[in-house]
Amino acid sequence: MTLKETVSAKLSETRAVSPVIGVILMVAITVILAAVIGTFVMGLGNNVSKNAQAGVSFDQNATAVDIQLTSMGNVNDVASFSLNATGSCSDISSASFNDVGDIVTTTDCSAGDKITVTASIDGEKNVIATYTSN
Repeated sequence: MTLKETVSAKLSETRAVSPVIGVILMVAITVILAAVIGTFVMGLGNNVSKNAQAGVSFDQNATAVDIQLTSMGNVNDVASFSLNATGSCSDISSASFNDVGDIVTTTDCSAGDKITVTASIDGEKNVIATYTSN
């Protein structure tokens, strides 16, 4: 067999993906495209609620714990923040922040007492930070 005949034989061979594999690939691509287009059309991504994000720091000195608002994040109003202390800590549920940098202090805390700062955004409460006293 000459070189010309060998090349002609190789070029004339018809090798491709089997029809079954081709159909499976086309159906898979169609399903994926339909899912992506359906998500955009129905706006499923718009129904996701936002979580409140803000910065709070805690500083404990003996039995007193200072809670400082360090940043507002995506919370629009300082009135959206609420404070709660459990255990023997003094009640801070009526205390509030007036601005970034404000400090609220709770006293008489024992080891294991918890202090929780929450914020409301879009009507839903989110825990911003939790502190366990030493």
